[in-house]
Amino acid sequence: MSNPIPRTQMRKALVDKGFELVDRDHEFYYFYHKGKKTVARTKISRGSAYDHYDDRLLGKMKTQLHLSTLQQVRNLLECPMSKDEYIAELMKKNLLDG
Repeated sequence: MSNPIPRTQMRKALVDKGFELVDRDHEFYYFYHKGKKTVARTKISRGSAYDHYDDRLLGKMKTQLHLSTLQQVRNLLECPMSKDEYIAELMKKNLLDG
């Protein structure tokens, strides 16, 4: 099992890559591309049990973010994957307009 990712790091990475926060009972992040809300979104829980996200929780985020592998989720949140690379992944799946 890989190292858990701190919630604070995840928040920053998502916002830096074009996600916008909608704050409710949980933190919902929606990905915007060319000013439009897309199908890509995820949520981050606030509870103290969720200070770090392990592979199990990152696996849930994988589906929400429309990524194919857990490593891609880690790359998005730990920053090796750029915003442009994320857009390219979504375009490969025909989830974004060019």
